[in-house]
Amino acid sequence: MTNIRTYDIARFLYNKKIPLLPKVFSRLTRIIYSCEIPYTANIHSSVKFAHKGLGVVIGHDTIIGKNTKILQNVTIGGRSGIRANPVIGENVLVGANSSILGKVVIGNNAQIGAHALVLSDVPPNATFVGAPAKAIKKK
Repeated sequence: MTNIRTYDIARFLYNKKIPLLPKVFSRLTRIIYSCEIPYTANIHSSVKFAHKGLGVVIGHDTIIGKNTKILQNVTIGGRSGIRANPVIGENVLVGANSSILGKVVIGNNAQIGAHALVLSDVPPNATFVGAPAKAIKKK
């Protein structure tokens, strides 16, 4: 499976303004895949979740562009109780156990290394690693 189908169904129902069922499918996502991917997040259908999204937590208003790959145990969302979530561009790789927190923008074709803590914007084509994450290479 290239993406989490229960999210796709919940998002479809949410966009059609069908009550209750999106919440049911959201709970199924949590139970089946051990992840939290809310139907209110705007995730392109081509996004791939490694290991079926195991341990992934995504904030409610997060936007994730096409052809992005998210590895296991990634957290993408707000920080310090503020509901300001990241915007992730296209063709981005988000490494295992990394966190992208707050109102940050991840540029197209960027790479976020494993265990990185991203608290600021990442320019396009950059590779960021560490905690807090810093650029190591720019194409």
